[in-house]
Amino acid sequence: MKKKLSVLLAGVMVCTMFTACGKEAANEGNDSAVTESSATATEASETGAALTIDFDNLETKAISDVTASDFVTLGQYQEITVNAEQKQVTDADVEDYVNNLWASNPRMTEVTGRAVQDGDTVNIDYVGKFADTKEAFDGGTASGASLTIGSNTYIDGFESGLVGAEVGETRDLDLTFPENYGAENLAGKAVVFTVTVNSISAADAEKSDEWAAELGYEGVTDLASLNDYAKKYLEEQAQKEFDSTVENTAIQMVYDATAFGDVPQELVNRYVLQQKQMLDYQAAMYSYYYGQEFTIDTLLNNYMNAEGFVGSADDYLNDLSKDMAQQYLMFQAIADEQGITVSEDEINEYLQNAYNNASTTSFSSFEEYKASLDLEIYREGLMADKVVAFIVDNANVVPVEAGSTQAE
Repeated sequence: MKKKLSVLLAGVMVCTMFTACGKEAANEGNDSAVTESSATATEASETGAALTIDFDNLETKAISDVTASDFVTLGQYQEITVNAEQKQVTDADVEDYVNNLWASNPRMTEVTGRAVQDGDTVNIDYVGKFADTKEAFDGGTASGASLTIGSNTYIDGFESGLVGAEVGETRDLDLTFPENYGAENLAGKAVVFTVTVNSISAADAEKSDEWAAELGYEGVTDLASLNDYAKKYLEEQAQKEFDSTVENTAIQMVYDATAFGDVPQELVNRYVLQQKQMLDYQAAMYSYYYGQEFTIDTLLNNYMNAEGFVGSADDYLNDLSKDMAQQYLMFQAIADEQGITVSEDEINEYLQNAYNNASTTSFSSFEEYKASLDLEIYREGLMADKVVAFIVDNANVVPVEAGSTQAE
């Protein structure tokens, strides 16, 4: 496969039907107008070819509309030998995990009698105004925001400007937004932030049983039980990584052993439209969370640059969709040979679970939600999942210790 493909397309597509959590909650105390993260997120290049595909007039065809074996000659897909690295969790791994927890989430204690130092976490109120007009700008005001000094979360000069401030002190910080800042109305602008320090907190000197208990992990009451929790978690993650490696390796081996004929463009077009839907969703989410517009052309150019793809955006999307069409044709051909099917009840159960577990939804009922969907997407996804399980269940899986050359 030219690119890694998602087997469970259905699971991914479900998320596009539901709204995300509130932007305010995600950005509470860390507004995008004063954080460097939003500027970094929009460094994506807009250069390169834009999509010119006429999505509204694409003729499409589903896997169920064709006979998969007409386009696929299967190779060996049963009793294949899959070598996969299996990581063994060591005491050092557990120690590193706990140390990382401490580094990212130390126990904070409010301090008094001294000024702000580098590394402190301060609770602040602030108002940002343009230096020339003294007008407050959107996104530049917050109350009760938490900021760790030295984290480089806010624009250059904001955090360092608070070093030495006392609790209750108000300071005016004369700053300038970077020229390449994501919000166009702020890029390169001179501003004044009026900041009041409400409180100062500092990390405890070392880990403690109290800190471990306050993390909120089930069954964790002290450092000893935190170590037990960490070991169990790391072992579970190692097993998930192993299972994922087995699946991906098996799929790749079966794909490489399969010969493909010419895939109908109408079938490729179906996946082109699905990829377009996912790109629209991703662009909307980025725009929503960062407060500035992202386009699917921006995202596509990022992906193309990351993969070193040479060609147009249309070529990239078409190639990716062709890969997907071939993969699903392969899965369907195996399903046909093995009598693997997906019932309407299975699709309903999958969608009902997705609907029930969604935090918010724009649909008034499950029936309305289901009626809005292309159910063939979910049939294909669940079918592919069953086929992958069949391949793995019938494979000779050989665990190889991480770092061993036998896994290559």
